[in-house]
Amino acid sequence: MFRLVYHIHILKNMNFFKFIFYNFFCNKVKRHGKGCILPMRGAVISLGESSQIELYDNHFLVNTNKPSGSRTEAYVIMRSGARLVVRGTTSLNYGATIEIHENAIVEIGGAYINTGAVILAAKHINIGQGVLISRHVFIYDSDHHPIYNEKGEIANPARDVVIGDHVWIGLKCIVLRGSNIGEGAMVAAGSVVGGKIKPGVLAQGNPARGYSSVIWSASPKQDAETAEK
Repeated sequence: MFRLVYHIHILKNMNFFKFIFYNFFCNKVKRHGKGCILPMRGAVISLGESSQIELYDNHFLVNTNKPSGSRTEAYVIMRSGARLVVRGTTSLNYGATIEIHENAIVEIGGAYINTGAVILAAKHINIGQGVLISRHVFIYDSDHHPIYNEKGEIANPARDVVIGDHVWIGLKCIVLRGSNIGEGAMVAAGSVVGGKIKPGVLAQGNPARGYSSVIWSASPKQDAETAEK
């Protein structure tokens, strides 16, 4: 019953013009299976020259869970040569942003990206399956402004970010360039990740460090949105 109600809600709020365009007429969207872009009303999708979204057997929902009457938007912004690969069901909530700079890549195995979250890639961000990204989380693989050392060399180059399967990143966390969060880990609210978090631990603080083992499960709603096959 929950899945039926959920699917009816999606259909009621979808922008069907954008659905048809992006899934059947846009050459910058490549579908390898049954998966589609499901743009809700207020979804903003900007695709630069030679950019590409790749979908597999699950859907990519943009601007989900928007309150009735709200004009809030969600953004997918892709610069020239950017790639977004979505392999599992992924929801980008209202007020959230995925921005991919020139020739950078974002890969998502399947994620629930909550309101106000920002994923900003200058090189490569890899997000696993069943990942929960809470409100106002920032995930950056670059400082986006160069810092030079005394030799004139860039001291803060972009570095890959890797987030493993079944990771929960808490409210207002910041995930910085070079971060690697292991499978099954939880990052407590307000933490700053700038290095490696071991699999299956609860990490917290600035810088975030693992303190104890943890096992967690998503709510039925999140399971439906992020783990649907």
